[in-house]
Amino acid sequence: MTTDNKTGTWWRYILFLAIIIFAGPATYFTAQALRGHPVDPNYFWTEWSPFGLFGGRLYNGKGGTNWKIGEAKANILNADELRKLPEVRQFALELVNRDRNLNTLGSVVIDPILNDAAQRHAEDMAQRRYFDHKSPEGKTPRDRFIAAGGSEYNGVGENIAYQPTSNSFGLTYGVAEELQRGWMYSNGHRENLLTPEYKKFGYGIAVTPSGRVYAVQMFSD
Repeated sequence: MTTDNKTGTWWRYILFLAIIIFAGPATYFTAQALRGHPVDPNYFWTEWSPFGLFGGRLYNGKGGTNWKIGEAKANILNADELRKLPEVRQFALELVNRDRNLNTLGSVVIDPILNDAAQRHAEDMAQRRYFDHKSPEGKTPRDRFIAAGGSEYNGVGENIAYQPTSNSFGLTYGVAEELQRGWMYSNGHRENLLTPEYKKFGYGIAVTPSGRVYAVQMFSD
C-alpha cells in the first residue's frame, strides 16, 4: 500500500470517529430545540471535553451561567449494576436533591401518588410507543396525578425522557445519572427541577424488551 493510500485510510477512520463522537449530542441538541426545550450550550462540554469523552455519562460538567449541577454519584463501580425499581427511585431522588441543594433550594421527598402517576405514564409510553406529556387520549400530567389520588389544588410538573437503546436495560444508576444530566441541561426541564415551591417527587422508568428507556419525573407542591 502506498503512503497516499495509507493516509486516505486513516482520514476515513478519523472522519468516522468524529461522526460517532459529535453526531449524538448534536442530534439531541437539535431534537430538543425542535420540541421547544432548548439545551444549555454548556451541555456540549459534558460530551466533547476530555472529561466527557473519557468519563461519558459519569461526567456532569459544572452547569450553566446561573445554575450548577453536582458531580456524578454514579461511578465505574456502581453505574452498570442492575437495580430494582425502588433502588433507582431512591437514587433519582438523591440526584434531584443534590442539584436542588447546590442551587440553594430545599429538598423534595418521595411521594407515593407521584410515583404511581410517573410509573404508569412511563409504562404506557413504553407499551404504546409514544413520547409525549399527553397520552393518545389527551390525558395530561395533572389528569394522571388526580387519577392516582392527588389533589386538584396542587401544582404539578413533569419531565419525561427517552433513550432509544440501553445496553444495561435501564434500571441502573448510570442511566439515572445520564437522564438527570440531560434534564438539568435542558432549560425547560431544569425549571421543573429547580422550582422552589415543589416539595414532593415521583419517578417512573420503563424499559422495553429491545432496550428502549422511558423515564418520568413528577413534582408537586
